[in-house]
Amino acid sequence: MQVLLHYTVKSSVFNHFNKDSCNIINEQQIMEINNFYEKYNKYQEHLFLIICYTSQSKTVEYVIGNIQLNTDGNYLFYKVAEEIQNEIIHSLGLESTNTYDSGVFFKENILDDTDKFKNKQITDFANKIRLRYFDWDELINNNDVLFEKINSILFDQTAVLDIASSYNPGIRRYEDRILQKKYYDALQAIGFISKEGINIELPVLHGDIGEFLMHYLVSDYISTDKSLTYLYPKLVLKSNPKMPVFGNDGTIYIPEKKEIYYLEAKFYKSLATAIDRATDSLKEHNEVVGENIQHKVELFRNIKTKNNDEIIEITEDVKEKLVLFLMCDNIYDQNDVIECIENNNKLNNLKKEFEVIIFIFPILSKQRFLERFKHDSILKGEQYYV
Repeated sequence: MQVLLHYTVKSSVFNHFNKDSCNIINEQQIMEINNFYEKYNKYQEHLFLIICYTSQSKTVEYVIGNIQLNTDGNYLFYKVAEEIQNEIIHSLGLESTNTYDSGVFFKENILDDTDKFKNKQITDFANKIRLRYFDWDELINNNDVLFEKINSILFDQTAVLDIASSYNPGIRRYEDRILQKKYYDALQAIGFISKEGINIELPVLHGDIGEFLMHYLVSDYISTDKSLTYLYPKLVLKSNPKMPVFGNDGTIYIPEKKEIYYLEAKFYKSLATAIDRATDSLKEHNEVVGENIQHKVELFRNIKTKNNDEIIEITEDVKEKLVLFLMCDNIYDQNDVIECIENNNKLNNLKKEFEVIIFIFPILSKQRFLERFKHDSILKGEQYYV
């Protein structure tokens, strides 16, 4: 994603933009912003303008906003939330940088937006996942922005083959025709498409959506140091989209650290309900089902190479940890999340026995998301059921 940087040593310029919103009135600014707008407005969801102000003491301050063109043909600047501003500055590597270069007043830069989501740690064991570069006000005003990003993951061919099929690129190179067939077969098996149309009221579908997103997002956040990591996604065992596969929703194994993570995904309107159901499930898997993970080691796949035929051994001295991936309806303030977690007795009891890591993924409205998911499922199915 392209962004426009405006270098200045004038405090009046910085002060003009350092407001919640303002009109663009300077002729040179209008000319540069107009060129930027015409080049990228059709392709980018955000048109970020970054004011880089270098004071006489050579300290640098930034203010970042979105550029919008109103019906009168005038450009407006809307300041982004502080969290988004810090994210952009960090991503561009601008911290403590003297950005003013005499003779250069405007410059384009590339902001990496390949990672759609960002994980934020909010307590020593709890995390919150949000859409990168978007604040909640934007998403509340246009839910479809978030839903489109989520569905782009759920229907991505590479992700589906990795998480919900036995596809193994390490064994042979498949023809595109065969890959596409395996892709649609996997979509049908997990219930993401159906010739008769999917039933968005089916709890099994909600669980499978949560499991899929959990495997796509959480593995990167757990193994941030790029240690050799193996993933066991339970979705590869799905044969009937209306029936769940029993056992832990997934497992991640990191041999170097001697760590194994048992994963549980829940998708409910209420965060409190999601926590309750997840802790109940983990307790049941541990006490009742008593899964023999050694029996399933052949189902692990190497995250780095995507191979699923490596011989691995899970050692006896492995540390067991639990991961709760919780999709919920509300956006929840950070303090609301912390209070909900700290006051949950089931979770507190579980933490006495195990090390627990929580990832919370708010999606605004479960019902509206499922309706958008059904819409995209129909479109995807039309490409296959002919």
